[in-house]
Amino acid sequence: MEAIFAAVDLSTVATFVGTVGVTVIAIALAFKGITLGKRAVSKV
Repeated sequence: MEAIFAAVDLSTVATFVGTVGVTVIAIALAFKGITLGKRAVSKV
């Protein structure tokens, strides 16, 4: 079992998961910003 964990490089997996997480959060914030911008324009 230890040989399997030793063979897998977790640093690349952690980097990939972190990058995907940041990308998803950035896309969600971009959509929220568009919605808030539309709301601000409609109130003017």
